[in-house]
Amino acid sequence: MARWDPWSDLFNLQSEMARWANDALGNGSYLSAVSDGDRGARPSMPVTYLPLDIRQRDGEFVIEASVPGLGPDEVEITADQGVLTIRGQRKARGEEQSEGTYLRRERSAYTLVRQLTLPSDVKEDQISASFQNGVLTVRIPRVAAPAPRRIPVASGDRQDEPQVIEAGTSGE
Repeated sequence: MARWDPWSDLFNLQSEMARWANDALGNGSYLSAVSDGDRGARPSMPVTYLPLDIRQRDGEFVIEASVPGLGPDEVEITADQGVLTIRGQRKARGEEQSEGTYLRRERSAYTLVRQLTLPSDVKEDQISASFQNGVLTVRIPRVAAPAPRRIPVASGDRQDEPQVIEAGTSGE
């Protein structure tokens, strides 16, 4: 029998809702164009949905994400007020090629973004990340659960309990 984990359901729900929104707004793909409204007219860069694997271990959550074509310096991870944001950006490369002309070019600039709501029992200030062979691994330590405490039960026939004395009426 498997034990129910509400955090797993929460992560799955968030992932499915993001996928649904991307399908509805991005015409069935995980790409949607965004522009920087603060800086005026600027070419839009596709934003790609970043799929994740999330595991729960004793004392931590481990998130793994494949970020092909990106280096550690192109990935940014932030934790702010219970929200973990993973953002990666691939800039256009090889614009000036002296050896031949492109016949097809599909590897353009893009941004990878994913946000997760963190459970309240994590240590945000101790989150760590590593990068190896195109796989980003984020470790989120959890606060140790307090041990159960035994509560003593008192007997109902204790003699030293305070007695209730009713106040007399004002006519006495």
